[in-house]
Amino acid sequence: MTIDLHGYHPSDIVWSDVLTKIVQQAWEMGEPSLRLIHGHGRNRGLSPGFVNTNTGFFGLEIRRALRLNQAFRQWIYHTTLDSSDKGVTSVRLKSNPTPSRSAIDSDLIPDAEVTRP
Repeated sequence: MTIDLHGYHPSDIVWSDVLTKIVQQAWEMGEPSLRLIHGHGRNRGLSPGFVNTNTGFFGLEIRRALRLNQAFRQWIYHTTLDSSDKGVTSVRLKSNPTPSRSAIDSDLIPDAEVTRP
């Protein structure tokens, strides 16, 4: 499953419970993996001034949460975190033998593009 999170801020997704719900609901759907497109940020590596969203900060916060928050361990293999593409974070989900959901809640991340392979 791929979710495009362009245009969101860490406070909308990571620092609220939305990222947790995304991972949980993808697991409940029985998805084998989750790919979060957050963008790499313009001018990454240059002094950002006061604009954190242009530095790749969003992707760094997503990766930090997936690595360090123990709550995610029930749904993901944290050792499979793939950040080889600066604008995308991928992770393998643990298998769910009895999927109980067919889609992510539409009001969870309004206007985000969600695609399934």
